[in-house]
Amino acid sequence: MIHDVAIIGAGLSGLSAARHLAAKGLDVLIVEKSQGVGGRAATRRMQLPDGTERLVDHGAQFFTARDPLFQSQVSAWLSLGICFEWATGFHTWDGNSLNLPDPKWEAPRYACHGGMSSLGKNLAEGLQVVRSFTVTTVSVENGEWLLHLDASSPREPVRAKSLFCSAPTPQSLRLVGPHLLPSERECLEGITFGSCLAVMACYENLPSDLAWKGIQIRDDHSPLSWIALDSSRRDSNQRRGTLVIHASPEFSSGEMLSTTAGKEKAAAEMLREAARILGEWAGRPRHAINHLWRYAIPLSEGMPEGFLRSESEVPLYLIGDGLQSGRVEGAWLSGFKAARDFVERHR
Repeated sequence: MIHDVAIIGAGLSGLSAARHLAAKGLDVLIVEKSQGVGGRAATRRMQLPDGTERLVDHGAQFFTARDPLFQSQVSAWLSLGICFEWATGFHTWDGNSLNLPDPKWEAPRYACHGGMSSLGKNLAEGLQVVRSFTVTTVSVENGEWLLHLDASSPREPVRAKSLFCSAPTPQSLRLVGPHLLPSERECLEGITFGSCLAVMACYENLPSDLAWKGIQIRDDHSPLSWIALDSSRRDSNQRRGTLVIHASPEFSSGEMLSTTAGKEKAAAEMLREAARILGEWAGRPRHAINHLWRYAIPLSEGMPEGFLRSESEVPLYLIGDGLQSGRVEGAWLSGFKAARDFVERHR
């Protein structure tokens, strides 16, 4: 079977593109290496030692909606009860004190009671998504794209007339780099990412006087960039006891994070820093786990259009938050804009 469009990656950019393309009557297939959808808009079910579990957003923490196109999507999510306005601003830590949110930065910040993965699940409804499909190589044969799995897989390659690649830019380059023009490769090689080590910490009881939902760390000497009271966005039975702590890109790039032991050591240092900011209780969680997001934070400006349309003979688009200013909104916009451009040119 030959699909009109194949999309590598079921993150928010890939799902956004697929929804727009499918709505125009195209046969679209998404292949995703993991079991879940939504990319870094991710929610984990943490298993506690006593057998209970808690939902924790360990990737994207919230999202804003500044572009009218994305505002329309968020309005739909709000009407469905998928997301809600979680906060209008966040406290800041300057290295010495905790400060109230600055009124000049007030704007709706949205989250999901059921976890940020709710966004990807909603976008994926009705779409063709093949999970646990890790593309190892990409080739062109008779004017069609072929997506190959590992040689040991019995699954046939996916064939498509056009290809959208939504993997992080370094991974996309490894897959489709040989099919790009030299100028296109050079442009994409300039898009870089910072990593982020996330610690999810569960507590027996949080202090009753916590007046914040999120803290942005504005201290160049701190290993941290963010602390969230994750349980503040859950239903009543989830309202107690969970922090999500993010490390800065600089701290997350250390060589020690290449091993499990190194990540555990780094996580312990992050908890000590959280205790310095919040109080001793923050350094003594009941249970804590960590996760390293290797391509978490785009460090460059991306592309003017928010995507890259290759001049290769067979239609090829590269999309993702790294090409459109980062964040949830950037990922969604990158996919939508690329899909709109494709439809205008090929229908």
